This record gives sequence, C-alpha cells and structure tokens, in this order.
Amino acid sequence: MTPAGLHTTTLDRLRGLSTVNVYDSTVPGSPPADTDGRVFPYAVLWPVPGNTPDAARNLEADPQGGLTWDARVTVASGDPTWTLQAIQLVRGRLEGWRVLPGSVLGEVDTGGVTVQADTDTTPTRWFVPLQFRTHT
Repeated sequence: MTPAGLHTTTLDRLRGLSTVNVYDSTVPGSPPADTDGRVFPYAVLWPVPGNTPDAARNLEADPQGGLTWDARVTVASGDPTWTLQAIQLVRGRLEGWRVLPGSVLGEVDTGGVTVQADTDTTPTRWFVPLQFRTHT
C-alpha cells in the first residue's frame, strides 16, 4: 500500500471516533466549541511519505516493499483534561491496529511529551503530538 493509501485508511479509522472531531492535514478556523468557547476535542492526521530502510532494498537499491510509515496525529482541545481524554481514545483506535495483514501500528516513544498550550489560537488550545509506526 502507498503512503497515500495508508493515510486514507488511517483517517477512516480515526473517523470512527464519535466524540473526537477528525481533520485531514488542517483544522478549520472555527472548530466546534462549547458555550464558553472551549474547542471540543479533535485529532489531526498529518500526511507522511514514509521511507524504505536500506535493509528493505535489493542489490540495485530498488525498494521492494518494506515501507516504514508513521501516522502523526496531533490531539487538541480547549481544555487540558479533554485533551488527555481524547488521547486515550485516539490511542485506543490506533495502537495495535492491523493496517494491513502483517502490519500493525504501534506508538513511538517520543520521550514523554506533555500537554502543551497553543497560545497562537484564541482561545488557547491544549495539544499533544502522537506518533504511530508500521512496517509494510
């Protein structure tokens, strides 16, 4: 499967979440919010081209499968607790999911990121970048 196909399949998988809005590569200027202006939880899946490690290339350096692909997802909301709750839902959808037969997504340890404030948005949103990896 191509990186574009993996992206689309993963996007469809995330869209199965009923309490988290899912966006492809961008967030609308005014995402849904509560009466206090706090943006409801959302996840953004970013396009990633993937790569073919040297070990998966033949003698002519031609990739023969062996694509390593990451699903990079930013989870955000207008409340730090909502963001933490949404992270668990996203992890539940992606961790251990079989993207293809013999190809499972697993979360990449990115060193213990924290919930961060995005003060460039009004009102402030709280976000965490997540990364999942599979090998096809």
